[in-house]
Amino acid sequence: MRVSLHQIEEFLNRASIQYELRNPRHLEDLKPANFLNKIEHGFYHVSSGYNGSLNGINNSVIITEKWLDTENVEILVEQAQLTHYKVLSLFEENIPHEIHPTAIIDKNAIIGKNVNIGAYSVIGDCVIEDNVNIQKHVILESKVIIKQGSFIDSNSCLGQKGLVWIWDKDGKRINQPQLGGVIIEEDVHLSTDVTIVRGSLSEYTRVGRGSVLAHGTKIGHGANIGKEVHMANNVSLAGNTKIGDRCYLGSGSVIPSNITLPRNTIVGASAMVTKNYQEEYCTLVGVPAKILYKENYNKKGRGTPTPFKD
Repeated sequence: MRVSLHQIEEFLNRASIQYELRNPRHLEDLKPANFLNKIEHGFYHVSSGYNGSLNGINNSVIITEKWLDTENVEILVEQAQLTHYKVLSLFEENIPHEIHPTAIIDKNAIIGKNVNIGAYSVIGDCVIEDNVNIQKHVILESKVIIKQGSFIDSNSCLGQKGLVWIWDKDGKRINQPQLGGVIIEEDVHLSTDVTIVRGSLSEYTRVGRGSVLAHGTKIGHGANIGKEVHMANNVSLAGNTKIGDRCYLGSGSVIPSNITLPRNTIVGASAMVTKNYQEEYCTLVGVPAKILYKENYNKKGRGTPTPFKD
C-alpha cells in the first residue's frame, strides 16, 4: 500500500506525536524505504547516531531527530525510529478475514468474530477467539486455545503430541500419553514453521501475551513462555522450560528441559543454557552459556534489542 504525506501527518496528529515539518509539499505514492536500497518517493527515518550518506534520496519523506538540511520533506520528532515503525502501519496490506473453503474445521471448534483461516488449514476441537489471523497450511490439533488478536503464519503446527517415555525392566520403551493442551495468549505472533507441542498431562504449553516466535522455532511440552518474549529463528525449547517476561532468545539457541530464565534475559545466537539463572537483565552467550554481562539494559548487543528497563 502506498501513502501520502497528508496521511502521515494525520496519523501523527491522531497518535498525539509532536512534530515539526520542513519543506512541506504535496507528495503522493510514498513507499516504505531504508538506506539498504534507496528509492525515490521513499519514507525513511534517520536516528541520531546515523552518519551515513543521504545522497540518492529525492522527493522523499524523512523522519529525523535533527534537521538534515536536505531538499526532502523532513519531519522532526523526539524518537525517529519508534515514530517510523508506528507510521509504517499505514503501509501494511489489509488481509481479508474469511474462512477459506478448503479449510477443514472440526464441528466442535469455537470460532470467534473477524477470524481469518487460510487455505488448506486444519482446525481441530479448538477455541479461536476474535480477530485471530491464521494463514495457509496451519494445523491446530484439539485442546488448543488461541486468544484475541494473535497471528499464526503458514505451515505452523500447534498441539501435536510430544515424546515422553521410560524403559521397563525388559528394555521395552513405554510411552507416556500426551493429554494436555496449548494456550496462545493475546496478540502473539507465530512465524512460519513454528511447532508447539501440547502439555503432557494436565498442563498446558503456554505462550504469553505479545510474544513473537520467529521462523522454525520449536517448543516442547509444558513450556511456559512469558509476556513480550522474542525468539529469533530456529530456537529450541525442551519440555517444561520457563522463560520470563521480555526475554530475547537469539537464533539457534537451545534451552534444555526444566531450565528457568528470569525476566529480561538475553541469550546469544547458538548458545545452550544448561542451568537455571535467577538474576534479571543478564546476557548469556556460548556453549555452555555463561554471563557475558549484567545490567544489559545499559548495553546494545549486536543483533539484539536493548531490554526495556522497568
